[in-house]
Amino acid sequence: MAVAREERHRRRRQGRLARRNGPGATQWVDGPRGGALAFDGSTGYADAGEPVPDTGRDYWVAAWMRLDNPGFRTAVFIEGWHESVFYLQYSGYDRRFSLSFVNVRALAARVGPAAFGRWYHLVGTYLHSAGLLSLYVNGALAGSAHADNPEPAAGHLLIGRAKTDDEPADFWSGAICDVHAYQRVLTPSEVRALAAAEPGA
Repeated sequence: MAVAREERHRRRRQGRLARRNGPGATQWVDGPRGGALAFDGSTGYADAGEPVPDTGRDYWVAAWMRLDNPGFRTAVFIEGWHESVFYLQYSGYDRRFSLSFVNVRALAARVGPAAFGRWYHLVGTYLHSAGLLSLYVNGALAGSAHADNPEPAAGHLLIGRAKTDDEPADFWSGAICDVHAYQRVLTPSEVRALAAAEPGA
């Protein structure tokens, strides 16, 4: 199965990603089934060391995350020249998870407000041919939006914050684990299989 093969590849990469913690307040804590990286919400983040995936093609990103405090919080993003190329995040204004481009959000409207202190599995996908952002929460489609992204990738994939107006922003308050990104859009059945196979609360 494609997801199983990609999952083995992701686990080989995970050790390299985990050892590249950026400066600031991060620490290893217990996750749902193993370790997770906790972020202080003001300075801590982690750097994957490379710009994966290629955002000029179809892609998807996924992670388990626990949010501890309100506000705008970004779990995963890729650096652009001035902004984040995409934001897998929590929108404090909407009180929901979202997959966002600059000024466009695919909100998790179908699952309601996020609960603090609870683990969620999020998958964000972007289909270039349709210009479609889609967000899945715990294996189910939660929201979508049509958008074209004007911000080209110019840096690495980072975990635990965003970039806005050339500055670090939206620092994550809580914990994140099992982050992975691949160069295609998953089918709904593959998203459900991934969420079921990964650790959950």
